[in-house]
Amino acid sequence: MSVLFVSGLIAWGVLTGMVFSTIGAAGGILTSFGLISLFGVMDPNSVKPMTQIVTLATGLLFLRSYLRSRSMVVPLGMLLGLGGLAGAWAGSTLSSVYLADMSSFRPLFAILTLAIAAQITWKLVRGKPGACTTCAEVSDLSFVGGALRFSYGEATFRVPVWSPLAAGFGVAFLASIFGVGGGFLLVPYMASVLGLPMFVIPGTAAIAIIMALAVSIGNFVARGAVLDWGLLVPLLIGALAGAMLGPMVNRRARNSWLQAGLAVVLVGIGLKYLLA
Repeated sequence: MSVLFVSGLIAWGVLTGMVFSTIGAAGGILTSFGLISLFGVMDPNSVKPMTQIVTLATGLLFLRSYLRSRSMVVPLGMLLGLGGLAGAWAGSTLSSVYLADMSSFRPLFAILTLAIAAQITWKLVRGKPGACTTCAEVSDLSFVGGALRFSYGEATFRVPVWSPLAAGFGVAFLASIFGVGGGFLLVPYMASVLGLPMFVIPGTAAIAIIMALAVSIGNFVARGAVLDWGLLVPLLIGALAGAMLGPMVNRRARNSWLQAGLAVVLVGIGLKYLLA
């Protein structure tokens, strides 16, 4: 493996890590695209767990800071994660059997990519709340009458236990089929369905994503997926570096511009895989 090739892996990892930390979506899509189209991995059952390992590593990098700031609802994340354990196993099992070759994987992956591009575009057109400047902390956590209750600032939230269990299963199931993290579905669920403040969503989602990824990766490997560590290690190094650099990039560029650029790139990837 040449120095130039390794440098390309690290550079692509930096890009995916920066996307993950600045925009919070599509890092897995870019990782999969790089592995397939730039670095020649032609086995979908290898691409999927390798992509998820990169996503897992970047998620773990930020989990500590979320815990320190108390910017997460840990029981809610655990409920989502518990549902996700079964969903991740079912999705990765189905994917390893029925999406085991590029001819079946690429068209569905293209549709997923275009759907995420549409979601990003919709958020830009609709607009979204700005960053929290006087954020409160999550408090008064309890389970009452089959529901999780907690307070955030002056607001009180009540989440029936069945809802995150079912949502966690569904999101992890779909994410594991394609070998991605699932944040693109968890965030709308918590923001639009549960009505949670954006301040607590990323950290809460990270708990569920990490739990589901561990099961999905393990199941893919147990079912015979081959991990190319020669590719994966440089990619991981770059992704972790990019995830740490991302906040600095975010301070120097408008997030809406970054999201618009990413949406354009995703449309290009989706059309390439759909029409090729």
